[in-house]
Amino acid sequence: MNMQAYKELLISFFRHPETKFILPSAILYCGIMIFAGSLIMVGFGVAPTVFKVLPSKDLAGMANQSILLRMIILQGASLLIMAVGLLLLRTWSSVTIRKSMWFVYGLIMFIFVIYGFFIQHTMFSLIPEIGSFDHPLPSGIHALEQFSLLHKLYSFLSSLAAMLAFALMIVHMYANRRTVPKEQDH
Repeated sequence: MNMQAYKELLISFFRHPETKFILPSAILYCGIMIFAGSLIMVGFGVAPTVFKVLPSKDLAGMANQSILLRMIILQGASLLIMAVGLLLLRTWSSVTIRKSMWFVYGLIMFIFVIYGFFIQHTMFSLIPEIGSFDHPLPSGIHALEQFSLLHKLYSFLSSLAAMLAFALMIVHMYANRRTVPKEQDH
């Protein structure tokens, strides 16, 4: 095949009606999987292992803090990927479904900002007051209690955001399902 034939093949691929749906859907799902997958991996795989393997809570906390900062960047990128997918899907589904999908996306973004920036920043700012998680300062007991409450809120909100991301995917799949023809009796 010559270059012109490849070019025509690519153009016909991207102009095909199903490609105009499948490609943006794949982009949306990729963003959702990165977002939810990062939460699941850190929450159930990395953090418990780090706290189990390292000899002190302080070392594990420092490692976890570094990992969480990178996870927030990854999640921010995945939210941008989801937005691109939703923008490219703007001609599909009814207006109500599209608005519902953007609403769920907005909720995910709002919750992400709360746990990823505000709660995480507040938790990290309490660390100097606590001193050591292995042996907290007497003056840091109140800060340690605050940290513990914020950690529970962080975990709840991040889990909620992951569930909403999966809900976004389900809304998209349900709203855009095609009716499958029933098999005819032979």
